[in-house]
Amino acid sequence: MDSMPRADRADVRETDDASTLILSAGGVHVVMIRRRYDGGWGDTDEVINSAGEVATGAVSSWTLIGSVLTLELGRSAAARLGFPRDYRVRLDLTSEAFSLARSSLLEILHTECFVVDTPEGRVTS
Repeated sequence: MDSMPRADRADVRETDDASTLILSAGGVHVVMIRRRYDGGWGDTDEVINSAGEVATGAVSSWTLIGSVLTLELGRSAAARLGFPRDYRVRLDLTSEAFSLARSSLLEILHTECFVVDTPEGRVTS
């Protein structure tokens, strides 16, 4: 049995001080990934679980290979969120939503080490 969380919807919220990718399934948030902008070098990423727990600076690296998003989380962030350190989500999204999620991840987590290998192309940091 596959216990990997799945997301069937991707939404992006943009404000002047943050960009947020919300991945959900059946109307319930699976995970939110946010970049908070402070106008300088202090921009930071946050990962938020379905219970609303927030881990700041949580992602040390990430991949999007095919339809599987993997976030490598720090030990304390994983514990705070209740996630494994190697947190994986299968993106069962429409082509349009997948493209939105891919571009949003590249914007939000652009300063982290990453590999993206999808039908839209391969990008690495």
